Amino acid sequence: MKPVQSSEAAWLDHRVHLAIIFPFLAVLTPFMVYLTKRDYPLMSPEILLILAGMFCVSTVIGLLRWAGGRGIYAISVGGLLTVAADYLFEWVAQGRTITLLVMFGILVALVRRFEKTTTLAVTVFLCVFIISTVLRNGFESESDPALAVPHMDATTDGPPRLIHLILDEHLGIEGIPDDTDYAKALKRKIKQFYQRYGFELYGGAYSYYLDTEDSIPNLVNFSAESVNKVFLTGERPPYALQQNRYFQWLKSMGYRIHVIHGDYVDFCSSPDAQPQSCTKFGWFTLSNVAKLDIPVLTKTTTALAGFVASYTRYQAILDLYEQRARPFLLSRGVVVPVIDRQSLWTKRGLHPFSVNAMAAMDAVSEKIQQLTPGHMLFAHLMLPHFPYVYREDCSARAIPESMDDMEMVSLESRTPEDRKVRFDQYLRQVECLYVRLDKLFRAMESSGVFGDSIVIVHGDHGGRLGLRLPRSKEQDGLTATDYADGLVTLFATKVPGKPGKYDPSLHAINELLVQTLGNSVGKPPPLSLPRGEPFAYLYNGHRKQLLLVDMPWHPLNSPDSPAAVQ
Repeated sequence: MKPVQSSEAAWLDHRVHLAIIFPFLAVLTPFMVYLTKRDYPLMSPEILLILAGMFCVSTVIGLLRWAGGRGIYAISVGGLLTVAADYLFEWVAQGRTITLLVMFGILVALVRRFEKTTTLAVTVFLCVFIISTVLRNGFESESDPALAVPHMDATTDGPPRLIHLILDEHLGIEGIPDDTDYAKALKRKIKQFYQRYGFELYGGAYSYYLDTEDSIPNLVNFSAESVNKVFLTGERPPYALQQNRYFQWLKSMGYRIHVIHGDYVDFCSSPDAQPQSCTKFGWFTLSNVAKLDIPVLTKTTTALAGFVASYTRYQAILDLYEQRARPFLLSRGVVVPVIDRQSLWTKRGLHPFSVNAMAAMDAVSEKIQQLTPGHMLFAHLMLPHFPYVYREDCSARAIPESMDDMEMVSLESRTPEDRKVRFDQYLRQVECLYVRLDKLFRAMESSGVFGDSIVIVHGDHGGRLGLRLPRSKEQDGLTATDYADGLVTLFATKVPGKPGKYDPSLHAINELLVQTLGNSVGKPPPLSLPRGEPFAYLYNGHRKQLLLVDMPWHPLNSPDSPAAVQ
């Protein structure tokens, strides 16, 4: 029995380098998959720091094996391999916990009993897996046709140049709270900004819907449907937009359409409304996070926390604690903490929407400079959408310090104090957005494409920073302010030859778009509405019937305002 023992089970006794490399590859593989999937630069200093830390941990595990701790080594490596399989393979992740435990037991036994065969076979497999993942990602990035910007034909006739910018999660003017001097000053600045550039600004504009996947698809289909995601296919982003009556109508009016969008809603997927060009940006990519001017150690924490929080079973464990373990302990009189879902280590994903949208602003400016009469640019930008990374001067704060909206915050964790802090960060990012918009409009003026262009700028819903959100399950406690925070949004238009103005009255953005197009381009398709009085929809679940309610909020400065917002 001795020869068998030394040739197989004790094979790593004198191969400490392999005893270190084996666990290192087990933890490296899912991390590399995460980085390549999220487009994080692999050779950035923060990633090298993380890899060094992983190697140190693997060295400790390998030295334990060298010192004779074969059982501890087998358990450690078996655990790392089990987690890697659970992270990498959907069929494993969808399995029951007992299946995962059985897999863990088998892997421990293989490492313990068949050390040589298991080490060599799995090491080769992991090396091939890592190399193929990196190479495949590189080829896909280089060959992505959506990133190409085609040449613009230089026509001089056709309908007026049309620029349509959707600024995601932009709170409307009359919805901005007046509880701080900064908020009041910013409100004035935004009004002056649009007045200076000759826009009609609608301070009381609002969306029928709380979420992008309902608001914009209904907007571009001149409708107000009562079913969640009715125009979209797919269970998660990127959602494919199946119908786009807006683009169909624009094409019938002689427009050639150019789209700049991301991987949230695909505006180039409608089979009967294909644009002439489509430029796609990744809203979920981490490539631009690596470019932020923040400390390397902060980026290191951000990348590592994002990786940990992306593990599905880890999130399931957190959910189990919040939904079952914590209520059970509280019922027994045991006080246990609430999980902070705003922490990078516990939130369901690191989604740097605003960082990537800010990077896309240059592409928007470049595209606009190419537009000639007869061409239309439609751009959906995740700004001033969370995370609130940018200060008012557009300098970046660290991602861990950047807050999100209230959408993922539990009801019990929403407080007026927390809302105030979030609103301050949000409004400062809004001011940064106007620094960039001012730069954009100045460039348009300098190149002579501003004066004769139709420009439509609007949001898709409010800032979603209320203590309650317009959802059916939160309906009982909703206040007018909550409706404003969730639904009141921006709408501004510039039509050549038409003077600018400010209108504080309550208007739905769907109605304002139809009105604007009718005044500037031609008669658009009629807007299909369920009723005439101001209304809104409360979210009621994935692909379920939305709850139709009266819109209780009215702008204070509106002549039809019944009362002040509480």
